[in-house]
Amino acid sequence: MAGNFNESGLLEGRVAVITGAGAGMGRATALRFAAEGARLVLNDLTDEHLADVMGELNGSAVAVTGDVSNESTAEALAAAAAKEFDGADTLVNNAGIYAARDITDTTAEEYQRIMDINLSSMVFCCKHVIPQMLEKGRGAIVNFASTVAYVGSEFEGKSTFEYNITKAGARQLTTSLATRYAADNIRVNSVCPGAVRTRLIPTMGPDRTAEKDAAWWAELKDATPLGRVAEPEEIAAAVLFLASDEASFITGANLPVDGGYLAR
Repeated sequence: MAGNFNESGLLEGRVAVITGAGAGMGRATALRFAAEGARLVLNDLTDEHLADVMGELNGSAVAVTGDVSNESTAEALAAAAAKEFDGADTLVNNAGIYAARDITDTTAEEYQRIMDINLSSMVFCCKHVIPQMLEKGRGAIVNFASTVAYVGSEFEGKSTFEYNITKAGARQLTTSLATRYAADNIRVNSVCPGAVRTRLIPTMGPDRTAEKDAAWWAELKDATPLGRVAEPEEIAAAVLFLASDEASFITGANLPVDGGYLAR
């Protein structure tokens, strides 16, 4: 199993749905959850995206491929949890894409696409998984927000306003569902990662070069008080905490995992 951590069975007996599980923070979360005893329903856009992580799991997970911006995929995830594992009690809304373009250059189609993938997918997954949590009498939801839910940001001179809006929406979705379902023993929290070493930046267009990427990572490192960027496993550890009973009295929280970035 990948990762340097001590396994403690924090999620023994739990059933978790994780979106965007094929790479980066989603993959790290899936591996950590499995190591802690959870059974998993994993989602990504294609079988190819999920093949690597599924290959590391031994019978503790099922894959449901599909675009979570479509409500039918969220419904299929909940159906798989019910069929394979008698329903989910944990949900990690991680799926998302990044965009950097100024508002004056943004088309309606581009705007709607990122809203659907980053935010509507969370709404749909919550809609279809929460009934299973209500039936079980417990639940933990962890949404992926970001430090950019709090600040403005740019990427190489262009605004990331669309991405920022979706992450601010994830924060508010967390707050709204936390108060609504607290009496039903369903906790809802979010993680707000800062700079994390994933493959997101190198996919930002055909003109990416090793030099550009190195400069960007250096800029992120310099902006972080701890003097480095995070590894995906460090974000997964925070997600594990919020999903586990170690956080049994925490709901409606937005946890920065950012090396001190928001503390400046």
